[in-house]
Amino acid sequence: MTATETDSMLLAAADVAVEAAGGERKLPSITMLAYGGGIMFVPGWGDIAIDLAGLDASGQIPLLADHDARVGGAVGHGTADVRDGRLYVAGVVSGAGEPAQQIVDMARGGFAFQASVGVQPEDHERVRPGEKVTANGRSLSSPRGFTLVKRGRLREVSITVVAADPSTSVAIAASRFRKETSMDTDVQSVNEDAIRASERERLKMIEATCRPPMGGWGPAQQKVDELKAAAVAGEIEPKDLSAELLSILRDSRPKLRGVWNPPTVGGVPTLEAVLLKRLGMSTLAEKSLGADAMAQADLLRVTHALDLCRAALLLDGKEIPHGRDEMVRAALSSYSLPTALGNVANKVLLDAYEESKATFWAFAAVRSASNFHDHTAIRPSFTGTLQQIAKGGEFKHGSVDEFVSSFRVDTFGKMLSIDRRDLVNDDLSIFDQTARAFGRAAMRALADLVYKVLLANAGGFFSAGNNNYLTGADTALGIDGLTKAITAMLTQRDPESNDLDIRPTTLLVPPELQTVARGVLESEFITTAAGQPTGNSVRRAVALEVESRLSNATKFGAGASTKAWYLFGPASASAMIVAFLNGQRSPTVEFFGLDQDVNRLAASWRVYFDYGAALCDPRAAVKAKGEV
Repeated sequence: MTATETDSMLLAAADVAVEAAGGERKLPSITMLAYGGGIMFVPGWGDIAIDLAGLDASGQIPLLADHDARVGGAVGHGTADVRDGRLYVAGVVSGAGEPAQQIVDMARGGFAFQASVGVQPEDHERVRPGEKVTANGRSLSSPRGFTLVKRGRLREVSITVVAADPSTSVAIAASRFRKETSMDTDVQSVNEDAIRASERERLKMIEATCRPPMGGWGPAQQKVDELKAAAVAGEIEPKDLSAELLSILRDSRPKLRGVWNPPTVGGVPTLEAVLLKRLGMSTLAEKSLGADAMAQADLLRVTHALDLCRAALLLDGKEIPHGRDEMVRAALSSYSLPTALGNVANKVLLDAYEESKATFWAFAAVRSASNFHDHTAIRPSFTGTLQQIAKGGEFKHGSVDEFVSSFRVDTFGKMLSIDRRDLVNDDLSIFDQTARAFGRAAMRALADLVYKVLLANAGGFFSAGNNNYLTGADTALGIDGLTKAITAMLTQRDPESNDLDIRPTTLLVPPELQTVARGVLESEFITTAAGQPTGNSVRRAVALEVESRLSNATKFGAGASTKAWYLFGPASASAMIVAFLNGQRSPTVEFFGLDQDVNRLAASWRVYFDYGAALCDPRAAVKAKGEV
């Protein structure tokens, strides 16, 4: 059933009894257990529970046929009563229409009706999957999560053939107590006291079934209490209750040493969620794995890395060894634990990699390479202009031979391991720190290559012949120097004197020039030599990037300088190219296997990254030597 136009929710009810009285004695009476206090499934809403403490069930309650709110659909009326965390309704069949008579006739024939209640919610909240809340004297939870109606108004109760909740036990009292007479004989009046007596007998049987054995239920008491509450609500049949309790009793017996029975493990993602939570990365876990994996992780109640080893072995269907070392060895040799560790290492590494911001993304174009061979990149500025074609004329051929650059990718990698002793000692910090260090190292290695290529200036990329190298006086960073660099880029033309329209976007400087660069780009006025202020013509002309590698002569050689600075066009102009194998712009982490060193047992992964860098179009870059 779905929500009505008035936002009422039609929820499944429980036992319904109809007294089909005859003659002129009295109207047929109806009694029912309208709601058992548990969780029900309502299409359009999902799992639903009503907190009866906040339900307004006062006044006369309409009794309808199949939620038909028209006058003809009225079956009768009654009053509601909340007792023992359940909702009861008692009334009479006062309706004069065909539906009312049809329900009475079917009750005489022994038909077991079902029912549902119409509730208009006034305040409700969403309960997360696996989370428990207390309502109606019991603990309620759902693996899918559910909506708890905290306050609402009982609008009506309907007699139905099939209710919204197919698991509820619903019966018509008239079929239990009617006389075995001819069709014209009145059915015996249903005694509400008899129904209550039957209910007391049912509760007495549940109480006796759940009585603790000698020695008590022990740690299983909570589960027994939950089963008992479900049985009271009519959600479990007596025979099923006995079977469930027998299973609990069997599981509560002492286990052989080394055997552990945690809640059901939800797969490798659940193990990943446990690992990330223990590393203090719950936000990353929920973002990458989802709420279901987080809920399963909570149910495992892992308090030590050894618990994680046990869970992994159970997930793989393997026997749990007796000793700690043996258990860790077995877990590290399984499928689930190394896979979960590898996936977590990948997530942690990528998180650290993405946090490490690189300056070259501002001006380097990204390319994809399908293999490790040399690849060719065409400079965006090669094309010249399109020429007018006369009617019936020929197209002229262009050549790109002088406007190409080559690039290739190579593999960079390292090993990542976690020793069995870290698991025995419950120390996963080294795993977290190593993975994060590798993530940052991957970004540093990529940046090192980019700036190694830039500062090497292969083939005279920055040169007077390319009109992109400023030397001599007045090339120091300042308004005049930056103006010259901007002018040099804006006036780049092809051999046919066609303007290339490359617009500068990024000023790249070493740390030694960052204060000067910010002054040049941010100051509104510049003081002249005569002491008179003047407007800043290059204020915010381009964005600023500060790169420490530009002045690191120890690692990058003679190309490094504390005075030189660079101006670049947008990344699409391809002054530089950064290429990745198959377009994968982040490192790969995969499980490699156990160490072969007999003195050290560790789970190992290899971290590798396939990339390359090359200079491409000199017209999209300008270098200034920085001389005064």
